[in-house]
Amino acid sequence: MPSFKSTRTPWLFSLSLFLIAGWLAGPCQAQSNLEKALRFQPKQDGVVIDTPEDSELEDCEIKPHKTANGKSGWLVVDNNGRVIRKFIDYNGDGSLDSLSYFKDGIEVYRDVDSNFDKKFDQARWCGTAGMRWGLDRNQDGKVDSWKMISAEEVSFEVVEAIKSRDPNRFAALLISDDEIDELGISSAMEKEIRDRTKKARDDFASFSRQQRLVSPESNWIHFGGMRPGMIPAGTNGSTSDVVIYDSVTAVVDNAGRQHGQLSIGTLIKIGDAWRVVDLPEPIIEGRAVSNGALFFQNLPTAGLTAMNDGGGEGGVSEENQRLFEQYEELDKKIADASPRELQTLNSQRADLLKQMIANSESGENRSNWFRQLSDMVSGAYQNGEYNDGVEFLQDFIRDAEKDDTIPEGDIAYAKYRLINSFFSKRMQDAEQDELEEVQEQYMEKLQQFVGAHPKIQQAADAMLQVGLNDEFSGNIDDAKDWYQKIADNFPDSAAARKARGANIRLNSEGRRIQLRGRTIDGNDFNLRSLESKVVLIQYWATWCEPCKNDLRQIKEAYDRYRRRGFTVVGVSLDRRPDDLRGYLRENSLPWVHLYAEGELDSPLAEQLGVSLVPTMILVGEDGKVVD
Repeated sequence: MPSFKSTRTPWLFSLSLFLIAGWLAGPCQAQSNLEKALRFQPKQDGVVIDTPEDSELEDCEIKPHKTANGKSGWLVVDNNGRVIRKFIDYNGDGSLDSLSYFKDGIEVYRDVDSNFDKKFDQARWCGTAGMRWGLDRNQDGKVDSWKMISAEEVSFEVVEAIKSRDPNRFAALLISDDEIDELGISSAMEKEIRDRTKKARDDFASFSRQQRLVSPESNWIHFGGMRPGMIPAGTNGSTSDVVIYDSVTAVVDNAGRQHGQLSIGTLIKIGDAWRVVDLPEPIIEGRAVSNGALFFQNLPTAGLTAMNDGGGEGGVSEENQRLFEQYEELDKKIADASPRELQTLNSQRADLLKQMIANSESGENRSNWFRQLSDMVSGAYQNGEYNDGVEFLQDFIRDAEKDDTIPEGDIAYAKYRLINSFFSKRMQDAEQDELEEVQEQYMEKLQQFVGAHPKIQQAADAMLQVGLNDEFSGNIDDAKDWYQKIADNFPDSAAARKARGANIRLNSEGRRIQLRGRTIDGNDFNLRSLESKVVLIQYWATWCEPCKNDLRQIKEAYDRYRRRGFTVVGVSLDRRPDDLRGYLRENSLPWVHLYAEGELDSPLAEQLGVSLVPTMILVGEDGKVVD
């Protein structure tokens, strides 16, 4: 039997055959196949699993197994009756698609053949071994990218890449260009991240050869970093929240000698994975690292010392430096504060930020402080950590409107944060019979905001909220008007893409529509290819229970009418493609399934302006929408 690591042949099918043959041949052959099955090891190195000694094999057993969903496979149990291996055939083709390995009765790792081509393309750590989920697209036994990985495990992987001097292992951790595009950050910050990432990729090979901190005998010991931070949408022109770890370090055990520290730099959270931005750098006492804080040195809540060097425009006064140091001290206290203490601490933080705004000359610094205060106060109020936050923001905005030097965009930003946090909190606290009234008041406030600030970017988001509310309330003509205003006034915004799609959908009855994308299998799809068929388009997600209830009826209709030209196109708005793949493995839904990342903001959702699942559209044989 060839080693798992040394072959790329479709050996999974052979393994299935010898297990089946062994079971049918009787105990002697089954014992022989037990030994063969136990020779297989995880595809990735370093996984600690249970493997019985030769003297214990007589008390081990291999036996057929069925999952709760009726999928067939095999279990290997040790002399204590604990499972040590689990092999599953998910699609019933006679080959094994998943090999699971156990430690102390807990599954710690599995290799997966997700596309059923009899070659493993995914590696998953689980249980006490962590939460890494690696993808091996070219099936060469090495992880190409990480679908899921914690910040701690990223620091471990960086150390391992340096130990092995493997630039590809390090490159798999770096944030990609497409992921940078999706961050929604300012162009200046985007360029900084691209430059750092390119340098990290280009210089890693020479760095790993020249550095002296990590040797082949070194071991990762510890992750170092403060709690993660969140940069809210609207900060410095960003359009999305960004979750980051700034200034991450790893502690390394140098083969029993004195421990050393490695600066990993900034990590950015993308979905369920953390991404590396910087080239790692040994930490040497008395020497500053070059891959320090990336985000917080550019925000008004950190990095003030670096901003103060030049003075003048953009510099920070000594008074603001002193105030910020007080702000930092309050930040430290907040981590362990009681609910009552939080009220006082957040009030003090708001007062300090207000003083820093007053001390700043007009310009980018003051704008940053202004928006930071809006974010901090509205967020604390919404979380119940600053009950007087609304009154504070109202007074703050009232004073700002009297100051001709404060840009309208900053004032509108504060107003929009105030409206959303206030009504979000009210919706949380309202009784069931109060929700409709609160929602009406919320929509009224949003419309007043649009009337006061029709050209500010937040107006597009406000109009989209009002339009969606009208659509879901059955006021279709009003919804269409709002969507058209967004498309006309903010043509390049994300809200406009959603609004244009929504109007296409709302005006589609009796007309042809376009729906293009890629299937979950990676094939191009065009709805026009199904003309002459009756097509039901279902926008859905695996987390949506009503969607799954609909699927049962859709499947019955498909089975009954498919020979008469009826078919279905599923459009998944799941967060991860493997959520859809996993559901399809467990449930027979034999029609086209489209997927694109982004959930309700994905290109597939934007094409027809879908903001709610389930959404279904029926298309007739002539290619025109029926309903």
